[in-house]
Amino acid sequence: STDRTQPVIVLDHQPYNLSEVNSLSVDFQISGHTHHGQLWPLNLVTDHIFEQSHGYRKLSHSHIWVSSGLSLWGPPFRIGTDSDIAIFDLK
Repeated sequence: STDRTQPVIVLDHQPYNLSEVNSLSVDFQISGHTHHGQLWPLNLVTDHIFEQSHGYRKLSHSHIWVSSGLSLWGPPFRIGTDSDIAIFDLK
C-alpha cells in the first residue's frame, strides 16, 4: 500500500497511460525513452505517439516531466531536437 500522506513519485521509462497516472493521483512522474524523436521530423511522430513526448505537463493531479535524454539511438547525431538533463530539487 502507498502512504498517501507522502508525495508519490513515479519513474517510468516510457510516458504512456498518463491519464491513469493522473487518476491514481500520482504527484510527479519522470519519464524518458522518446528522445523527442532525435531527428526532425520524427519529433512530430513522438508527439503523436505519446501524450507528452518532451518537457513538462501539469494534469489535474499530476506533474509530468519527459526528458529527451542525453544519449541517442541509431544514428550518432540529433537534428532539430536537443539533448537534455533535468535536475529536480524536491522539498
